[in-house]
Amino acid sequence: MTLRFRFSKSDMITTAGVAMRPIEINDIGGTFERVGQPGITESFSHHELVEMMRRPDTTYFAGYFDRATQEMRLNKPVEVISELPEQIGRLVIWRKAVCDAFLALEAKGDIKRTRESYDRARPRLAAETQRLVGEGAAAPRKARPGKDITVRNLPGSRTAFQWIRAYQSASCSPLALIPETHRSGNRTRIWCPRSEALMNQVIEIYADTQRPTKVQAIKQTQALFEEENRKRAKAGAPAMVVPSAASIRRRLGMADPFYLYAKRNGAAAAARHFAMSSNGPDVARPMERVEMDENRLDVISLLTLTGIWDHLPQERQKNFEMGRHWLYIAIDCATKCVVSMRLADNPNSDDAIRALRQIFEDKTPLAQAAECESTWHHHGGIGTLVTDMGSAFVSDAFQATVASLGITSHLPPAGIPWMRGHIESFFRTLGHQLMPLLAGRTFFDTVDRGDYPSEMLACLCDDDLIKILLTYIVDIYHNQPHGSLDGETPNAAWKRLVSEHGTPPVPDGLTLRKAFGRPMTRKLNDGGVLFSGLSYSCEALREAYLHSPTREVEIRADLQDIGWIAVKVGATWYPALANQPGFEGVSFEELREGVRAVRHAHASAAKLDAPMVQRAIERVSEANRRAFALRALTPFHVTDVEVGRADAALRYPLRSDAQRLGRVPPSSDLLNDAISITPPHDKDESEKPDRNDKGPTAEHRVRRENRKRWRFDDEA
Repeated sequence: MTLRFRFSKSDMITTAGVAMRPIEINDIGGTFERVGQPGITESFSHHELVEMMRRPDTTYFAGYFDRATQEMRLNKPVEVISELPEQIGRLVIWRKAVCDAFLALEAKGDIKRTRESYDRARPRLAAETQRLVGEGAAAPRKARPGKDITVRNLPGSRTAFQWIRAYQSASCSPLALIPETHRSGNRTRIWCPRSEALMNQVIEIYADTQRPTKVQAIKQTQALFEEENRKRAKAGAPAMVVPSAASIRRRLGMADPFYLYAKRNGAAAAARHFAMSSNGPDVARPMERVEMDENRLDVISLLTLTGIWDHLPQERQKNFEMGRHWLYIAIDCATKCVVSMRLADNPNSDDAIRALRQIFEDKTPLAQAAECESTWHHHGGIGTLVTDMGSAFVSDAFQATVASLGITSHLPPAGIPWMRGHIESFFRTLGHQLMPLLAGRTFFDTVDRGDYPSEMLACLCDDDLIKILLTYIVDIYHNQPHGSLDGETPNAAWKRLVSEHGTPPVPDGLTLRKAFGRPMTRKLNDGGVLFSGLSYSCEALREAYLHSPTREVEIRADLQDIGWIAVKVGATWYPALANQPGFEGVSFEELREGVRAVRHAHASAAKLDAPMVQRAIERVSEANRRAFALRALTPFHVTDVEVGRADAALRYPLRSDAQRLGRVPPSSDLLNDAISITPPHDKDESEKPDRNDKGPTAEHRVRRENRKRWRFDDEA
């Protein structure tokens, strides 16, 4: 099914070196005008636009012609946060959290843009900032005793207001918060005198799990002032004025009610106490709001693949490791269609990023690998991504990837699952419909489980589990009536809403590689750069090889398509195509399998021939291709260590000179790579050995007679 994208007139698309901006989008396609050439227009159908966005020479810039975007492009050195060094990138993400926290408090009327208001609201602002970045008291996991906890100090009012003004003028883009120099700024604490610090202690005294009364908290605060005055008297310093009980009570009344309730009664109780009734977000268009979450499956499985399990002896099978996997799911709120799924051993940012990457792909090949009858074509760009405060989602790596894609990220407070009702409802549906059908289930709690022997009945391997999950989602869940859709199936809702509204455009291939590609550094040589035996080049690399003294470039590769990669020359990313033709759309797994097959047949060959490897890839069975696809959804996917090991094994580039020069045309003969045996030249019958002469002595005599010897009287 062809997607329909939504474009704004301030967007820009560059394809084949031609920059265009959209003028009109209708049911058939869109009309685009060339930038700098008024009146020259081109029309594309929706199918042509989808194919265009997949090409390596196509780049999509959302809001390119906005004034704020243009000013930011002139002043900032990078286009996405992931290009920055790790330390600077984390600083930008924290600055964005400070601005978002301030704007949220300002919208509620809890803070104003004055120094006095900023100083009064510092504890609330610090708590809100820590919640957004998952640090300090809002950290997802409690630190062990004695472990250092890093919490950043808030900036002064002047610096904070400068950040907020720059952030708002750039349409809330985090690129506006990139520091010109990370060593500037006043780091001394000049805004918090000692008396203010002691006065604010009443909040922490009252916000205690022992739940003291306000009278007790006020008396303890006054005792702190008296203790400070005794120390000053011994030192000969002037005494401080002890505030009255009414002044301390007023200061306590200025504290954040949610913070006090959460500290005294717990975060979950505070979330329930301050919850406001609502009808949920108003979502009418597909991919307008995507909710993503992780959940531990209520079934114990064998932590291995079926192929490995079948070859283990029975005594090894009894002692094999068992456990419960975590499941990452992303669901479109408008149509209730699942747009991403993958298994993980434990919650981590790497698997969360891989699940995010899957949202932009047509996953029908995965469904076919699991032998599903329906297609899994649901994909598109993301309007707003909603996640919880899990460690994987608040990590710097995940947030940097989301910011690099230009996606609006929303993290509702922890302990309020109804703010992510769609994904929570799906997990409940999965637990009620699918889990009762699986052996080794653990039920919802120990009371429901009773004496059920979950460990003894565990028999599902990882690939069996992923096939069951795919079958349930693609063939059952997407095709059964949904209550929140008034009885309409998710597949029907997707088809209807996509035809009416379309979906946001998926990021172009260069952006996807910059955000999701495996970052590596390669040396520049006369053939470009080398990755997994393939050499890649482009015009920018050729210019750098001629004129740049730097011989190392950063690359990012997509393991699902090694036909081209992204290379960084200077401060700009460029697409670099493989010099060897025929590898478009080939995955890293298929290349590795093809190289393994060729080396098995020609173990003594030091170098590999590209046409030979291509023919080996074509001979990879469809069953192996399905296994590669399904394994990518399990914890047994290709890791960075395996990529580095395989890349280091290919020390020589795959040669394709003969095929490129036209000397050896490609052959489809499966025996073309076989070792040829040349028959000996015909000799006189008298020179042939006696056929009746057998044995090792005769064989040795034949070899000696056929050996050509050189003599002094031979002609030159």
